[in-house]
Amino acid sequence: MNWMKKNLYTVAIPVSVTFSIVSALSVQAHSQTEFVEMQVDTQKVRIWKISQVFKTPNRGTPPATAGGATRGGCKEKEGYLTSLMPKQKLGLTVNEHPTFFWHISRSDAEKAEFLLLDDDDNLVYETNLDLPKKPGIFAFTLPSEAPGLKVDKLYHWYLSVNCSSEETDEDITIEGWVERAKPSLALRIKLNNLAPKYHSKVYAEAGIWHEAITNVAQQRCSFPSDSNIMLNWKKLLISVGLNKVVSEPLNNICKI
Repeated sequence: MNWMKKNLYTVAIPVSVTFSIVSALSVQAHSQTEFVEMQVDTQKVRIWKISQVFKTPNRGTPPATAGGATRGGCKEKEGYLTSLMPKQKLGLTVNEHPTFFWHISRSDAEKAEFLLLDDDDNLVYETNLDLPKKPGIFAFTLPSEAPGLKVDKLYHWYLSVNCSSEETDEDITIEGWVERAKPSLALRIKLNNLAPKYHSKVYAEAGIWHEAITNVAQQRCSFPSDSNIMLNWKKLLISVGLNKVVSEPLNNICKI
């Protein structure tokens, strides 16, 4: 710095005055240090709010049948249904009754069928879902009367929509896997020590997909005008390759 290169001169100054000047400079330096530290802390908080990248857990690859592609005679409607989950089509949850998210690109169907099977292909739960009346993102929470997911077990889900027309009467079916994991002690401590608005980031860093997306979706419902929350939502979806649906509207999500 330039001021460090200036010549220093010895001036006869009373000791009491010298002490006063040194003390004042010390206080000023301390105040500046506190100000810098406060700025750094504020910056950390700001980064914490917007860093919402999902870290894929090392859980292996689910069986090859979980491709997530359409099946049946509706190939012309590729992209009609999209599951909001990581590319591996495996989502971890810490909940017995997790919430699932999908995007539908058209509104010409009224019902969908949801099936949940265990890893031995035994039926665990099935139900019919009312589809939204407009394109967008919709969700379904496994109800309390359904059997709860067991820890460390894989479950295979299917969502089918009938795309009947004059030429065909077949379904679009997408599929994926869900596994319930036991939350670690470190994860529980983080969640207990942080406000709920930060929970989605904690889950995303831990690779817990269903709670990460559910938490930030709930924040969008509670604070629809908050640009930070919308940025979190976009960053989370983009981090798992869901760029095409980041700006799609939430349909039934704020009601469930």
